[in-house]
Parts: sequence; C-alpha cells; structure tokens
Amino acid sequence: MIHNIYFYNDSKRGITINGFYFPPFELITHKLETGSLVLREIRKHKYILQGNEECLRKRLEIGGKKMLVNIMNKAHWTINVGRYSFKPYKEVSINVGSCDSEFKAIRSNKNLRVGKTNNEHYIKSHKLVKGLKYNFIFDVISQHAGAAYIHAIEALANPIKESLPKKEAAFFNRPAPGPKEKGLNCRFFNSARITEHGKCPVGPKDVFISHGIGDKDYWTAKKIKAFNYAFVPGPTWEDRMRATGYKGEIFVVGYTKLDPIFQGKYEKTKRDKPYIAWLPTHGYANKHRGRSSYPQFLQDIPQIPLNIYDICQGMHPTTKLHSCQKQVPTMQELVDADVVIADAGSTLYEAWAVGKPVIFPDWICKKDVLGHFGPDNLEYKIYKEGIGYHAKDMAHMLQLIEVALRDGMGDREKEFIEGIFPGSLRGAAGKTAADALIEISNTFN
Repeated sequence: MIHNIYFYNDSKRGITINGFYFPPFELITHKLETGSLVLREIRKHKYILQGNEECLRKRLEIGGKKMLVNIMNKAHWTINVGRYSFKPYKEVSINVGSCDSEFKAIRSNKNLRVGKTNNEHYIKSHKLVKGLKYNFIFDVISQHAGAAYIHAIEALANPIKESLPKKEAAFFNRPAPGPKEKGLNCRFFNSARITEHGKCPVGPKDVFISHGIGDKDYWTAKKIKAFNYAFVPGPTWEDRMRATGYKGEIFVVGYTKLDPIFQGKYEKTKRDKPYIAWLPTHGYANKHRGRSSYPQFLQDIPQIPLNIYDICQGMHPTTKLHSCQKQVPTMQELVDADVVIADAGSTLYEAWAVGKPVIFPDWICKKDVLGHFGPDNLEYKIYKEGIGYHAKDMAHMLQLIEVALRDGMGDREKEFIEGIFPGSLRGAAGKTAADALIEISNTFN
C-alpha cells in the first residue's frame, strides 16, 4: 500500500535518493509503498531518518535550532533581507536558524559583517561616519596616484559646494548615509571603476559626476548602471548615455571645474611671445598606449623653437607624481595658452571650452585612438573626422602652430564643444549642479 511517510534529513546538505529530495534539517513527507525497494534504499542512508511525525519534529528542533548572531551593515544604505532590516553602521543581534534561507542570504551579502565581535573598532578604523546632506566623496584610498584625484575632485566639487548651505556639504573619504539616511553622495568615478578598485559600492542615493570631461568610453551605461543619478556637462553626453542604455536620471549641469576661469578668477600671464601648451593625458601601459602623447612628446617638444615661442610641458596630474611636481589640475596653463596641443583626454575639451585652438599629434595618437575606441566614441570622431588641427608629423605641427595662432578655433570645433559643454552653462555650472542636488534631495522628503 502507498502511504505518506515522514522523513528527516539530519545533515547540512540536501540529499537526493532515486529522485526523492530531502532538504537539510527539514521534516518532509513522500508517498511511498511500504516494503518497496526505494524505501529500503532511503532507510539505508545514515542521515535520513524515518518515523512518526512527533518524534521527528523533536529531532528537527535540535538539528535546526535557533542561534543569536551579530550583524553589522557596513554599507551606507539600509539593506533588507527577508523580514530583517539592517541600518547603516548599526550592529544588531538576530535569532535565526543556522540553515534558514534568510540566514544564507545574509551570509552571502558582502556588505554585512556576520558574527563579528569587533564592529566598533571596524567602524572607527574605516571611518564610517554619518555624513551630511550633501557629501563629496574622494574614493581614492586605493588609487596609487598621490593627491592627483583629490585635487581634481576638489576642483569639481568646490563650485557646487559654494552654492549649497555651508553646514550641509563637506568632503569625505567614503560615502555616508547622511541625516535620516537622506544624504546624497557625489562620486567621481564610474561604477565599473569603483568595483574594479574595491571601493565602497554604489548606493541608491549616489550621484555620478565624472572626474574629467573626456569620453574614453567612461560614460556608457555598462559602466555607470549602478547609479540612479548622473550629472553631465552637456546634451552630447546625455545622448551618448541614453544610446548605450542608461536608465537613471540625467541632469545637464555643465563642467564645474572651469567655473573659476569663466568667472574671471584667473588672469592671463603677460608674455612677449606666443605661449604653446602641450597638455597630454596620462600615459597608458596597454596595447594602444598611443592614446596619450606622453612620454613621446618629451622627445618632440624641444623642436619647438624657444626663440619664437614660450612653451609649457603640462603633465597630467597623475603623471606629475613621477616628476615630483605639485599634482594640481591644469588651469593656469589653459588661461595662458595661445595654442594647446592635446591628444585624447579632458584637456582638449577644456581648451575648446575656453576658446583655445587645439592641435592633435596624429603621428603619435591617431592609429591607437582609432584602434582602441569605436565609432560612437567622441575622441574617435575627432580623429576620424579631423575636427580641429591635426598634424601628420612634427614639421607639420610647427606649421599648424602658426595657422592656429592666426585663425584660432574653427566653426566645426565651436559647434562640437557646444554640445559637449554649452556656452549657457559656462561659469554657471556649480550653481546649476547645486540646484540639481537640492532638487533630488527634495524628493526624499
């Protein structure tokens, strides 16, 4: 005869016997014929117990008993797992079964410290702080580039900070929850890079603001998808992000770093000769290292005659670490330059934004820019379509310097930079970004 027979698996793992599954530490019934070969096989298993319901339930209470476990959430937002809710930086004790599915989910969450007794020390040593309403995050603890990114983030954030209430905005090394967990964290690296470098994960109230204005395939949906909010310098970036599938909210705010220039806080240095600034992006060690003219430009720049021009070798801030220079952003050089030589980084866009003609060293960069990036990339478009002045060798570069001094920027680059960073936002980007942060913050009330 076929009966409902009770079984109990007294092990930590699920067991399957002849198609019958027995979950760990769980009472279960199967319809089986008494005396069948299958039932005999099940009875032979050392961890499968058979008996009446009452006796097996008592065994179940022993095998899957509850335990008290300490849990601390090291993330800057609340994490919910089943019926449990874990607030940022708070230690709680829960009574949970060692084999409960919820406990397994808790243990698998990398942002939860499970069963640790030194949480107070962890909070202090990792500087997990409450933060303010508007937090500007350095995220540079694992970046081996000296203070370059700290200065870059300060240059981007300070114009925004000036337009926010003083006691509600500050810099922090790590993202913070803020008062009542309503704090916004402005973060200057995309989510792909944050994951790659092991930084604090992106939270639901984090805002993406790129640390530069160059494309470099940095603004694609794949690389910023963890952010619910993104600030961009102009509509070209919004179009680029939407085309790659980004679903978050986008705010066109301008490029805050250049606000001080447009607001007249820098004065051009008086010189007797035209000032030529060669401003390469940081070097690369991979296959297409020619995306930067560094370090080759150090061999070529001596060919620019010093009796005719004043010359600037404006290293990328991360490169300045190796040459013992102060790692401040390139600002005065942009103001002073009459002509800028750039390759495939932020300085080419910054130069165009402030009205300076740009020459590209194609003999160094063009092949690798086109080889590394695809047609949707903006640096690819610049080199492929010849936007700006493009030199085929150093002799041609010297000729183009004179042309650029005479003719300045052309209509094509003026039209191009307008989409990248509109004229209406130049000098007003900080205020525009601050207003956007306030707008986002108001949705949490």
